[in-house]
Amino acid sequence: MKEDATHTSSNSEDKFDVLKIEPSKLTGTLKLPPSKSHSMRWLTLACMDQEPTKIEMWEVGEDVQALIDSLVQLGISWEDGEMIGGPLRKTNSVIDCKNSGTALRFLIAQVASCDFLTTLDGDASLRARSSLPLLRNLNVKTIYHNENSEYPLSLEGPFEEEFVEIDVSQTSQFHSALMLMAPRTKGFNITTKGDAVSRNHSSLTWELCKLTGARSPGKPWKVSCPDIVIPPDASMMAFAKLAGLSVENPPQEKDTIGHDLDYYELRDSNDLITPMAAWLALGEGGKITGAGHAAYKESNRLTKTVQMLSEFSIISHLDNDVITVPGNQIPIRPTGVVKTFGDHRIQMTAVLLASICGGLVEGSNLHRVAWPSFLSQLVDCGLSVKTQP
Repeated sequence: MKEDATHTSSNSEDKFDVLKIEPSKLTGTLKLPPSKSHSMRWLTLACMDQEPTKIEMWEVGEDVQALIDSLVQLGISWEDGEMIGGPLRKTNSVIDCKNSGTALRFLIAQVASCDFLTTLDGDASLRARSSLPLLRNLNVKTIYHNENSEYPLSLEGPFEEEFVEIDVSQTSQFHSALMLMAPRTKGFNITTKGDAVSRNHSSLTWELCKLTGARSPGKPWKVSCPDIVIPPDASMMAFAKLAGLSVENPPQEKDTIGHDLDYYELRDSNDLITPMAAWLALGEGGKITGAGHAAYKESNRLTKTVQMLSEFSIISHLDNDVITVPGNQIPIRPTGVVKTFGDHRIQMTAVLLASICGGLVEGSNLHRVAWPSFLSQLVDCGLSVKTQP
């Protein structure tokens, strides 16, 4: 069923401005942003706890802010880092998840529990990412408003399935969304199929659920959240390594969610693929395996990583889900603007490569999705950069 929906995603035009970067000597220390994975899960749990929950984040990226804004739109209270949850309320406005696939999938599951219509959308990058496996399993009324995209889409519950089998071979987000929605349901059995990826993210979801009172996946519980300080984002250590900079707040081992910078099999850590390929090229070279699911991120990070590196005259080879990168390469200043495909991790990697040889990099603010202070911290470390339209 198709209906008209008038909505313009809030993807800001300045994401397509260009960064003009000159060769720079970087020295100093970076402060990692709060973990987006931890933030998203704690916010979703806190929105179901009717007692106040303090969630401390030293900075808030656009993806996390998109989830906060969406929950507020649905009647959840958020003020000065404190959330008070409860039943979701109907909104007549479109909920804009912007660039955040995690926010979208978590919200799809949350609003599927409601007996009113809710419309969700996102930016152009998000519109290219399918949530059909989750939607099919929720089996609630779904209205698609765009013949060329799943989004915007409208959902009307309530979810009433007793058994759900979810495919975990492309993303862990669907599985996590189901576990997180259970307190808003009468309970259901969750089973998984497929060769699971990002397994540590699913495990994190369940560990946090248990900390709030959960006993069995799919069984409802009274959510009781502790006050939380969000740990640093371990995946961002990859950019510090590529930049050759130290980190003032390295994550504890228990908070790394499988982001091991010395392990090139990325079944559980595909966010590392782009900066890892870059530092392999600059160093001893190597082979990145197990990252097939990186094709389903903000961009197809398999093909787009290879393409972006080539703009710096860096050679890499893609064969199925394996990227092979010869070592001891030296980036050369690109002749044109380096495309970043609306993907913050590709943009951030391109910025650091350009810091070596100079260059023009598309997307002046893409990093704000996950690490708002990334560019300003690099400037403090010596990066020469200007923004031009």
